[in-house]
Amino acid sequence: MLEICKAIGPENWVSQGDAIARREAMQDIFFDYALCPEQTEEEWPEDRQLYSEMVVVDGSRLVGTAMLVLDPEREDIQLRVFGVGLLPEYRTDFIISALEEQLIKDSYLDDSVPFIEGADGRLITNPAADIEGIPARPRRLAA
Repeated sequence: MLEICKAIGPENWVSQGDAIARREAMQDIFFDYALCPEQTEEEWPEDRQLYSEMVVVDGSRLVGTAMLVLDPEREDIQLRVFGVGLLPEYRTDFIISALEEQLIKDSYLDDSVPFIEGADGRLITNPAADIEGIPARPRRLAA
């Protein structure tokens, strides 16, 4: 069964097994199966903040990983989905959207952040933001 799990925080997927091996597996997925390969070349800036981190598992098999990060030095959209790695057979719009949605939901964003940059660079409206001209919409549940 396909499941999206937290990779940080209490009761996370990483801590439920060999933490070092699981972290290494997450890095392997990102570097070997990056959705945006150019991100594998990025340095981790000192001021980058990790808001949320998730993994996608199919039973006991790790098949994907992603983070929601804040990069204060970026001039455009500072909050973005970063480090998405998915095995090719799991690289579907549905799984990517569900992963993005869970990252955003898990980060408990307030309404001061109107948009988040998605894995593919598109803008995602923060469900907590009250933006004039954009009608309030019910929150979708992720898979």
